[in-house]
Amino acid sequence: MKRPRAESLDEVPGGPSFGSVLCRLSELPPRGSKAFQFRDGRLRYDIFVQRWDDKVYAYRDVCPHLSLPLDWRRGHFLDVDGQNIQCGHHGARFRVEDGLCIEGPCKGEYLTPVRIAVRGDEVQVA
Repeated sequence: MKRPRAESLDEVPGGPSFGSVLCRLSELPPRGSKAFQFRDGRLRYDIFVQRWDDKVYAYRDVCPHLSLPLDWRRGHFLDVDGQNIQCGHHGARFRVEDGLCIEGPCKGEYLTPVRIAVRGDEVQVA
C-alpha cells in the first residue's frame, strides 16, 4: 500500500492552526505519548504524539484495519515491549518511525502521519 501523505491539522475542521502548541517536549518521557482530540460539531479528529528518544512523531489515532482508535488505554500506544505502536483492538503492530504495519491484519499498510515540528521545547502544528 502507498504511504499516506502527512496531514496538516490546518485541514481539520475545528483543529488547531499552524504554529499552535500541542504540548511541551518535556511533558513526554523518552518513549511516552500524548493523545489529542479535536471536534467541530459532530466531527471528531483524534491524533497522538509519540516521543521516540530524541525524535517525535504524530499520527491519526485510527487503525487502518477497522478504523478504530489504537490506544489500549487512553494515551498509551506502545506494545508491552515498548518497541512498536500496537492496536489495542486486534494487536496489529506498527513501526514508530514511519507507521508501517509490520504484524497483523493490516500488514503493509501505514498509519496516517500528521505534520508537526519541534521548536525548542514545543511540539507544534506544522
